[in-house]
Amino acid sequence: MRAVALAAIGALCFAAPAGPTPASGQPDASWAREAVPGERAVPAECVEPWASATSADVQGVLETLRDRRVVVPVHAHVLRSASGGGVPRSRVERQIRVLNDAYAGGQSARSARSPFHFRLVDVDVTVNRSWRRMDPGSRAERQAKRALHRGDAGDLNLYIGGNRARLLGWATRPTEYGNAPSMDGVVIARHTMPGGRGGHYSAGDVAVHETGHWLGLFHTFAGKCGRRGDLVADTPRESRASYTCPRGRNTCPWPGRDPIHNFLDYSYDRCMNQFTRGQVVRMMRSWHAFRG
Repeated sequence: MRAVALAAIGALCFAAPAGPTPASGQPDASWAREAVPGERAVPAECVEPWASATSADVQGVLETLRDRRVVVPVHAHVLRSASGGGVPRSRVERQIRVLNDAYAGGQSARSARSPFHFRLVDVDVTVNRSWRRMDPGSRAERQAKRALHRGDAGDLNLYIGGNRARLLGWATRPTEYGNAPSMDGVVIARHTMPGGRGGHYSAGDVAVHETGHWLGLFHTFAGKCGRRGDLVADTPRESRASYTCPRGRNTCPWPGRDPIHNFLDYSYDRCMNQFTRGQVVRMMRSWHAFRG
């Protein structure tokens, strides 16, 4: 169901953009404040009837999902220049395997299992130097997506290339689809894919992170130490993003240490390996409200 009323309600809580994930290899202090341009704390007036859930409700939803699978068709768009910069289909297939492993809870025994399964439908290759280096919000991005986008709200369009801003990736949120369906999707830098040259961010988890936004999740640090946090009750609050893998860090006076192992933080790929049960429920409710 994607009713106008639901979209209007959801817009209150999805007003903050998903924001690009910054490039790796730079010290925390030099770019942390620019990591998510425009993202602010979750609004205090944020009300999401479609996503609210008590602890008992979370358990009930998870029980109903135990033997269920939600298949998400994936349309991969490889953007390259005439001189190179593309990736072979085998790399795309490896990336899809990482997505499925992460969303099935396979990266950690402490991760909740979701019902999402990503099925690669097609891979197209476009030679366009400008599109290969598109930045979020740019004319090149608009042109590329309008030309290449496939499917509807339930199809994941995955754009693979590079960008001038040296970002790891970015994504659209579910409530943005109604106003700009052709812009919907996830963009990742090709060096973040398995086997890439992205250093600490080259195991494929950038796509996992950005797809989490596409399915309705905020960054774990979006609400900082505020009462509402990231609108997921079982995700401990943290005042700022986690870079590297700062074990034991605790930046908020609330129960639980910072969720540095959560896929919606900014830790190294080797450190990010978990979704919480509440995040799975939020993704499912977002799916049914806006994408299913």
